[in-house]
Amino acid sequence: MTKIFIPQEISSIAVEKLKTIGEVTMYTGTDGPMPHDEILKQVKDKDILFALGEIEFDREVIMESAPLKLVSAMHMKATFVDKNACTERKVPLCGIPNFVSKTTAEFTFALLMSTAWRLPEAHEYLKNGKWTQNQSTSFLGSRLYGKTIGIVGMGAVGSGVAKKAAACDMNIIYHKRTRLSAAEEYMLGDAEYRAIEDLFMEADFVVLCTSLTNDTKGLVGKDLIELMKPTSILINTSRGPIVDEEALENALKEKVILGAGLDVFHREVPESDPGPRKGLFDLENVVMTPHIGSAARETRDEMALRAVHNIERFLKGKRPFDVLNPEVYGEASKNDEVIG
Repeated sequence: MTKIFIPQEISSIAVEKLKTIGEVTMYTGTDGPMPHDEILKQVKDKDILFALGEIEFDREVIMESAPLKLVSAMHMKATFVDKNACTERKVPLCGIPNFVSKTTAEFTFALLMSTAWRLPEAHEYLKNGKWTQNQSTSFLGSRLYGKTIGIVGMGAVGSGVAKKAAACDMNIIYHKRTRLSAAEEYMLGDAEYRAIEDLFMEADFVVLCTSLTNDTKGLVGKDLIELMKPTSILINTSRGPIVDEEALENALKEKVILGAGLDVFHREVPESDPGPRKGLFDLENVVMTPHIGSAARETRDEMALRAVHNIERFLKGKRPFDVLNPEVYGEASKNDEVIG
């Protein structure tokens, strides 16, 4: 029977489906990354590896699995899997389509609203018995309607954020490497294109939805942040390295900007000591979450089931849908500028 290895708990629906097509071994030790030495022990006799974003399948892992036939990742790019090692072994590496854009757009807007309305702070305020008034100026948030949202990166996620902003009667400006057509701008709430510097100067909310590339790494540093209004808020659900965290921390401390909402950071799992700069935890004007932009139950089910579907197709002798190293099938290789 086909032996399948999963290095972390996944959707129970996906696990039950996998059990109908093979012998499943799933690590349930912790909710975090499985220790590398344990992975090496487990993969030795496995035919198929199910890959997840926080667990690295490096060259050693790929080479250690003697009967390895397929790696199916619950991720669009699977950058945590050694693609070259898979290709060297003639093993297909599969990803999944972009199931997360709508969920991430929804989460991004939720983070924006939570930051604008100071919701986490309000929860603590109430819990700590500080509520003694209703209409004073002691606890004020920022409303959305009539404000300008500046979206950096108007792809699938950015477009979803724009639609939600339009529903809240916000003015929409955006920056994108290639400007949208007039029809596309109209469909996204009469969105208006801006140069990146103009967007940072004009927007009340700057929302980062761009991919991490060599061009966007370190894009938002001291110079752009200082262009923002003192009443503005920065939201980042894209990738941590796009923002200079030290520059952002200093801007928040010095009230250069009003606040920030962050779901992504320079250091993330599986790196040691993941999370934001420690100084950010001392600030009341920042809301932070542990990279959960796609962590809706339904979305994670869809992601896991697509990875399972690719396994099913492979075992039936068919080409999986989402092959990231098509050269193993004699096709042209894929080149992608996206870093992570």
